[in-house]
Amino acid sequence: MNIIFRFTLAALACWRIAFLLSREDGPWQVFSRLRNRAGKTTLGRLLSCVNCLGMWTAIPLAFFVGGNWTELVVIWLALSAVTALIDEAIRPPFEWHEAQADELLRTGTDHSDD
Repeated sequence: MNIIFRFTLAALACWRIAFLLSREDGPWQVFSRLRNRAGKTTLGRLLSCVNCLGMWTAIPLAFFVGGNWTELVVIWLALSAVTALIDEAIRPPFEWHEAQADELLRTGTDHSDD
């Protein structure tokens, strides 16, 4: 298999694993229960971040792509970068959320001050 094809497969697998662990429930809610149990610990913070998980899941996948030790480090960083880029590309666009009602705007049908 050529190295570009192996890198592409590894990059997609890296993002998929990181996204699965951090944002999906999984079968029988396995991953959501794992994240809930981890709570606010270091592991919990790791499991809530696609980019963080991308750094760790890229390590074994770099060996799949192959190369000498210097190349493996570069491939590891590149795989985690692709994970971050894919995650950023699929985020929903910015949405405005009103924090509280504005007291200058009318909120009901009461027109007593007219």
